[in-house]
Amino acid sequence: MRKSLLCMMFGLFLFVSSVQAQYPEAPNALSVKRTFINFDYPYTGLPFVVEDYSPGLEIEYIRSLGQFWNVAVPVKIGSANLPVDQKSSMSSDIFGSVDALLQLKYFEKDARFYPYAFGGLGLQFANEETNLMFPVGIGLNIRIMPHFYLTAQTEYRFSNTAFRDNLQHGLGATFILHPYEGEEPPSDRDGDGITDMDDQCPDTPGVAAFFGCPDTDGDGIADNVDNCPEEAGLKDLNGCPDSDGDGVADGDDDCPTVAGLATMKGCPDSDGDGLTDAEDKCPTVAGIVSLMGCPDRDGDGVADGDDDCPDDFGSAAANGCPDTDGDGVLDKDDKCKTTAGPASNDGCPEIKEEDQERLDFATQAVEFETGSAKIRSTSYAILDEIVSILKKYPDYSMKIGGHTDSVGSSESNQTLSENRAKACYDYFVSKGIKASRMSWAGYGESQPIGDNRYKDGRQQNRRTEFDLYLK
Repeated sequence: MRKSLLCMMFGLFLFVSSVQAQYPEAPNALSVKRTFINFDYPYTGLPFVVEDYSPGLEIEYIRSLGQFWNVAVPVKIGSANLPVDQKSSMSSDIFGSVDALLQLKYFEKDARFYPYAFGGLGLQFANEETNLMFPVGIGLNIRIMPHFYLTAQTEYRFSNTAFRDNLQHGLGATFILHPYEGEEPPSDRDGDGITDMDDQCPDTPGVAAFFGCPDTDGDGIADNVDNCPEEAGLKDLNGCPDSDGDGVADGDDDCPTVAGLATMKGCPDSDGDGLTDAEDKCPTVAGIVSLMGCPDRDGDGVADGDDDCPDDFGSAAANGCPDTDGDGVLDKDDKCKTTAGPASNDGCPEIKEEDQERLDFATQAVEFETGSAKIRSTSYAILDEIVSILKKYPDYSMKIGGHTDSVGSSESNQTLSENRAKACYDYFVSKGIKASRMSWAGYGESQPIGDNRYKDGRQQNRRTEFDLYLK
């Protein structure tokens, strides 16, 4: 039966392919369907189990009564498992039926989809009995060619006999037949061999494959749906070309010769930072949009390439460098980053004149026991002043230098000068000054500032110098 159905459908398709008809003048149609029948529904409650269906064939004549109505006469034959009663097993038999139906449709000549609903009266012959049937259902025709449709249909057939209701589905084709003889030939304004009724472009010559519309650029997309009808293009881009193959049509692509991203209007973004390479000053390194795509490691708003201190948070006014103490000297040049001072002193506070005077005074004021490195108690006051000055200028370091006169051997004088400098150093450490801020050295009698031949000169040479300096 399956081979017979296929042969019949193929023959009817070849027959209808050459038919020329206007729908108003071609009211007759023939439908051929393969049917699937279930006499067990709804008793099983499983209408979609394949094993519950048996095959059949339907041939239906259809007569149009206008845009909204058809009458139809379907003739069916098939095999069925017929329930004898609700409890006993089913009887297998061949059945046939003939119906008279009224179809409610919505039909337009150019529409691809043609739905309909129907109901009517019929007779069913099966198992040596005749039953009155009341079929109702819905269907859909899908236009493949001007007079050829694929058809899908579902109906439920009520019976006046118990256990003879059945559910049927059908798949097949519907063909519109020849128009009435003697009618005037249909119009074809553009002369392309496709009637105006079936021609979606009735004033422009076209081809049947595109329902009468032309394909000027030969890209397989009809001009009426081709956004670029004069340039061969791609179906996915509605007929427009894509020279760089990035999925963005050339007309919408700001970079049509370089593959890019749809989100970037077809332009590339090599570093993926949200700026196209053409806009990106740093196209190979991901950066920040507001900095034209360049990176900013320290997050100070100055791009690394323009930042003199790319790893330290700074200000734009200082080319990205910090000035922690706000004295106008950048931290990288400031020897006292947390203490304001003039640029002339490397950003450090200058030692006040009175403080320098006390340091100069201490040079001669600090006294030791004769021939010893033991500091006399009378010198503690001036040493404590020096401790205060060191705390006042925390960014400064201090050199302590010991000197002697020429009385005695040079070796003993050298040792004495070193011990006296070290004694002052130890005193300052005991008062809380960090050892790392200080250094000490002894110079013996090698750096006199007075004449050792005289008492006053020797007094000047016996001294301890305290020099503050910036590292």
